[in-house]
Amino acid sequence: MSNQTEEQQIEQLKEWWNDNGTPLIVGAVLGLSGFFGWKYWNEEQIMTQNKASDSFLLVTDALDKETIEDIANTSQSVKSDFPDTNYAVLSAFQLAKQAVKNNQLDQAITELEWVLTNHSGSDLASIAKIRIARVLIAQDKAEKALSYLNFAKDSGYAEMANLVKGDAFLSLGKETEALEAYQSASSAGKLTANHPTLKMKIASLQAPAFDLEEANDANNAMEVNDSESKNVTSEIENSDANNSDTATDTDTDTDIGSGDSDKKESETSSSENNDGESE
Repeated sequence: MSNQTEEQQIEQLKEWWNDNGTPLIVGAVLGLSGFFGWKYWNEEQIMTQNKASDSFLLVTDALDKETIEDIANTSQSVKSDFPDTNYAVLSAFQLAKQAVKNNQLDQAITELEWVLTNHSGSDLASIAKIRIARVLIAQDKAEKALSYLNFAKDSGYAEMANLVKGDAFLSLGKETEALEAYQSASSAGKLTANHPTLKMKIASLQAPAFDLEEANDANNAMEVNDSESKNVTSEIENSDANNSDTATDTDTDTDIGSGDSDKKESETSSSENNDGESE
């Protein structure tokens, strides 16, 4: 049982309150303020996202109707009113796409660079880099395009980056580097289905392997064939010569035989004449 009187306990409580009361009150106020402030901010973010979503629906509606002017206007509106949302990034992509269709490549790069500036930490920024590289290659700026395509191997966009990197190297006439980039892009096999031309690009850059032993065998075979051909030709020439000699001898014998026959006929005719005269 405490020996302190009630008055002493009250006095101690007052002293403790004087020492700790103010900090407790301040802490409680700050805690409550933070809680309600976070709740307000969270609700505000949700409202902003909802508004941005509603605005982007106008973009998709314009896309469905293929009204170029409405696509541009609604996309620009989302970018301006909700720049911190992913809907703004998607709108920038649409503006860049329309610029490419209109052959306004510099404007397309401007829209995509906006994504890199305002959403550098987003995964969508990786898509923007790859699209910028494609536009630069179309502008014959392949060397600059390569600077946008340095992705880590474990990045989800590394394969696509390597595919575009191959196009850049090919544009620069660096076929060996282009082949390596294409092979890296196809290593996981994910892009092959979506990009059937990738295999064709790889095949067109792969030179057929040169086997020296096979080449020597083929050369030796050709030499043997040439030798056999010469022998056959020689045999044919010799056969033709023999046939020619035989034909000449035959003609000579024929001439001799013909001469003897003529001589006999002459002698017979002369004998018949002599017999006639004797009679």
